[in-house]
Amino acid sequence: MNHNYFQVIVCLLLSFSGYRTSIAQSTGPEFIDCSSTPDTLCVQDDGIRLPSNNQLFLGEDDPEATSCSVHVTQRKRVKSNCGDTLQYEVLLFLHDTSTGYVLKSLTNVTTDSVGEAEIVFNTEESPEELIRQSGIPYTTGCGNEFLIKWILTDSCGAVDVCEQHVRLYDCKMPQSFDNPDELFIIEINLSGQALVSARDFIHTVIDDCSPVDSLLLSLKPNEYVPDSTMFCDAVPAYGVEILKSIWVADQGHDTDCNGAIEWQERTIYHHSFHVVYVDGFFGCDPVDGYFLSGNIRTEFGQGIKDVAVTLSSPGQVYPTYVTVGNGNYSFYVESINGEATISSERNDFHKNGVSTLDLVKIQKHLLGKDTLESPYLILAADANNSQNVSAIDLIELRKLILGIYTELPSNQSWRFVPAAYVFPDSLNPWPHNGSGTITITDLENPGNLDFIGIKIGDVNGTAKPDLTQLLPRESLLPFELKTDQQFFIAGDIINVPIRISSDQQLTGFQFTLAAPGMEFLNIFPGQLEVSEEHFALYNDRVSISWFDENTIDVSADDVLFTLQLRAIKSGNIGQALSINSEITEAEIYLANEETFLPFLNVHDPHAESDLQILYCAPNPWKEETIINFYMPESEQVNFTLFDISGREIFSTSSYLKSGHHQHQLKSSDFKARGILLLEIKTAKYSEVMKLIVTE
Repeated sequence: MNHNYFQVIVCLLLSFSGYRTSIAQSTGPEFIDCSSTPDTLCVQDDGIRLPSNNQLFLGEDDPEATSCSVHVTQRKRVKSNCGDTLQYEVLLFLHDTSTGYVLKSLTNVTTDSVGEAEIVFNTEESPEELIRQSGIPYTTGCGNEFLIKWILTDSCGAVDVCEQHVRLYDCKMPQSFDNPDELFIIEINLSGQALVSARDFIHTVIDDCSPVDSLLLSLKPNEYVPDSTMFCDAVPAYGVEILKSIWVADQGHDTDCNGAIEWQERTIYHHSFHVVYVDGFFGCDPVDGYFLSGNIRTEFGQGIKDVAVTLSSPGQVYPTYVTVGNGNYSFYVESINGEATISSERNDFHKNGVSTLDLVKIQKHLLGKDTLESPYLILAADANNSQNVSAIDLIELRKLILGIYTELPSNQSWRFVPAAYVFPDSLNPWPHNGSGTITITDLENPGNLDFIGIKIGDVNGTAKPDLTQLLPRESLLPFELKTDQQFFIAGDIINVPIRISSDQQLTGFQFTLAAPGMEFLNIFPGQLEVSEEHFALYNDRVSISWFDENTIDVSADDVLFTLQLRAIKSGNIGQALSINSEITEAEIYLANEETFLPFLNVHDPHAESDLQILYCAPNPWKEETIINFYMPESEQVNFTLFDISGREIFSTSSYLKSGHHQHQLKSSDFKARGILLLEIKTAKYSEVMKLIVTE
């Protein structure tokens, strides 16, 4: 039967039936999860993401940039009552439902042992070029919906249709690239006032859908106040840094259909910055108050960002001060009732600076081989906040490293000690536990108001005190681990020995092993005594952290440990298995605690004459990355970046001799961001690798 004619028949039948229609008997195919409730989706939901050609990544002025659309991946469970093969296709109908766009062409799927299967569409794989490149546009509010039709056919020709109504709305916040540590000066003029505009405090802001000139900037969070007049007596303090905020709102949509887009119907981005008020009126600056100022830094002198500093006094309330990169804070007070206290707190990114190398140092401290040299480091080693350092702290930190914990259950990520505090016993810093409080009784002589911040778990000083998100560490020199190529079919259980490539003195390592299409079952010891405490299984991934504080000698080709995996689908180890930093940061530690980046080389004697991309580090990356690859012959090499639609965005070439090489990529050389494909190509060979470039 002609497919288009069949589709018309299906659509006509649908128009005379209810929401979910079976064209055959009750024994036909079934949608297990076809809901009559409309789905409301945005980029915060699973399967919804911005296209790589979105203006947020390419810039509003880029002629290739799209906006106001998202890529969508959706899945449904279905059941067959006739045969073990189902066919399905997925169509999209926008506001004008007379025209359907193909999201998924007619596709076969095989059911499992209970007659069920999962069917899926991904707009990045749509046969419609516009949808494949740019995704599905947002709905326009006021209850408008798109219709997605899932059409399912079983082996007997029976048909079932699921109509999925979808609202796609813009919840992606506008994004600023301004430095939150930037300092602005506001001068009170000779008339005793200053005109303050929200647009004075932001330089660059962009949105995935709204044009820049449609964005609203407000001085208040709950209403649109683009500017205001600051009068002399309303200035909270002069001559000190004060944290201020503006709010950037996109163009929004009329969700309540009242004909107007209210402030609350917009997606709002909060931007913080710092100002200093200057008295140009020469009469505003109060002389009867006091400034309480201090600095929060690590024991190594680095300012700590995002510390919430609070000032409290009986019967008085002061706003919380959040530090920027320099770690400074300040309060203006006129008086206090009896006494005041200043407290510091930060509790985020518990894994920041914590690695297996910290476990090595803590173990040496416990054994008396290499004592931690300061009371701050001893406090940092007390992971479970028990006021002593023990083997339990090692267990807690290893769970954090392996991804079993996202945060320490009995401790905060940072602790703070007044800088003026003198520890009676530097090797036994308790009972001080880093509570981070300073008491003030005399405003004229408040004393030293500085704090020393302690990153819990970090005893080798690698934490980044200005960290606002966990990112890959700086580039390290590569270190090769290896195994042999193996081929398998679905259901096979195979053992994969991981070998070291050269004679070494090994202290420890940590990394994530990933094997899509396989399941990790166990890790068996080899030269190393790897046991269950050293790893965590996550189906197709495993995180591992092992060390020996004595440093052990290993020889080239020694089996360090052996992985046991079950194959979910057929394939080979060279394609499936890799080392990355997805759960646990990839690092390996040799003698004298030298740190390298491990990568896995799968040896295949039949592929030694091919061009091979070995690994890329870091990946994902922001500013630059290094591609490591092998050239079988000396010849001209082309390096080309493509977006996921296949559009070329950057290319360069050079003549290289045979052997191993490194090639550096810099994000400043191109505009595209998101998922990109790198092709390394010669006259005879070609290899492609997926890269992720972040903002």
